[in-house]
Amino acid sequence: MRAVILSDSHGNTDMCDKAISAAGKVDFIIHLGDIARDCDYIESVYAPVPCISVVGNNDFFCGDARERVFDFDGHKLFLCHGHTRGVQREKGALIRAAKERGCETALFGHTHIPFLEREDGILLLNPGSCAYPRGGGKKSFAVLETEEKKLSAVIVDWVL
Repeated sequence: MRAVILSDSHGNTDMCDKAISAAGKVDFIIHLGDIARDCDYIESVYAPVPCISVVGNNDFFCGDARERVFDFDGHKLFLCHGHTRGVQREKGALIRAAKERGCETALFGHTHIPFLEREDGILLLNPGSCAYPRGGGKKSFAVLETEEKKLSAVIVDWVL
């Protein structure tokens, strides 16, 4: 099973298209907020591939969930944008939230900076921003994959 992970596209659906195309064949598209409504566009273009989303700090008047647990081929993923968990300062609240929900992986956005690291037994993954990177980085997204039930993740960045 494969998923492309996007975050912080802020209405730039052209960059969403480029990232999804670069990711290749996927079973799911996961959008971690800012702007979650970009998922409406993604679903209209990439159906029947489902787009799973959470809302971010710029997702006003959006009824989607702020956080959710998603079963990905037997792996429980904790999804959030990250702003309510203070991810720009530290990852402790994010790790605790994932553990409380029985998740082994936490996906988050908000910082626009890619991050992939295992801390305190939890795989933490921020795909960065597919449209507006920060910190001198490049536009990026992530790919999450299972092969023989083993979960792996990679961050993909590019210059357009």
